[in-house]
Amino acid sequence: MMKNKGLNGLKINASLFVVLSVFIGFNYIFSSCASSEIADSGDVNQDAIYHYYAVTYDANSSKSYDVEAQFRFGGNKGTTLRLTDPSKVYVNGNEMKEESNVLRGCFYTLSLDDGNEFEFKFVDTEEKEYINKCKIYSAELKNVDDIIADLDYEVKWIGLPLAANESMVCTIEDNEGNIATGGSDIVGSQSVNIDKDDMETLMAGNAEIYLTRTSFVDADEVADEGGKIYTEYKSEKKSVKIKRLKD
Repeated sequence: MMKNKGLNGLKINASLFVVLSVFIGFNYIFSSCASSEIADSGDVNQDAIYHYYAVTYDANSSKSYDVEAQFRFGGNKGTTLRLTDPSKVYVNGNEMKEESNVLRGCFYTLSLDDGNEFEFKFVDTEEKEYINKCKIYSAELKNVDDIIADLDYEVKWIGLPLAANESMVCTIEDNEGNIATGGSDIVGSQSVNIDKDDMETLMAGNAEIYLTRTSFVDADEVADEGGKIYTEYKSEKKSVKIKRLKD
């Protein structure tokens, strides 16, 4: 049976625990408690539209940035909106593509290959424009060594230190699917620690280790209902050996 010691015993402050429990997996706005119903944006008060933008990058599966936008009526869990003319949403000047499904309702996507800076432009049905910008910052593992799971383990990364509203989580997964994690949201951090107690379920042998860097901030230009911007960078997974002192 797969066990996840780390997420149950993460040695970080309460605010980061909330961020991790809500956002890891990029499921915040699309969780089961959010509406998946779809309405036309032209049928609602334009000042009551909630904005949500997200940019994610996974170094293991793609060299593109996956960009998403979603608009809701009635707050961040309200009815999803299908944009009706002349309403549109763009990222870096490119019109985003409409998608929908039964779980998430209506949303907009695009994949971009270049750069780490993104500008969203949302035009509502009254042709009012909202501009929001974000950057996504990389983090790759630095000097990965064998992990002695009976001792605390420090993980450093190549990339900028953490800024305000950012968090970093390091995940170790063994061949049995057991997981240990450690993280930080301390501004200026350049490393994270995984406590030995959080690695007690890891089995000796081959494993993989990776970093997930996230940010979650208020959007600058939004309607009265507000909005958020989420970014996530997942580093390349590295092979590592798990060892025990008694082995």
